Amino acid sequence: MMSDKPNKITATRVFAASTVLALVISIPAIAVTLVMHYVIKTNLIVTMAAGLITLFVAMGFGYKLSKKLTTKVQDG
Repeated sequence: MMSDKPNKITATRVFAASTVLALVISIPAIAVTLVMHYVIKTNLIVTMAAGLITLFVAMGFGYKLSKKLTTKVQDG
């Protein structure tokens, strides 16, 4: 049986969604920067440019993911 009362948005759900979104945005940029600098050993300018490009791409995916997470948090 389905209950008629709506699911509540709790602080824990909001913090969990925010944490997932922060990880999706930050980890790829950090990983690319570290790999470019320590493994490939490129110039610092090239390393930072690759990190910034990765960050902007990850923010684009994060924007799409945030819409899905907010509907999931609201729907329960």
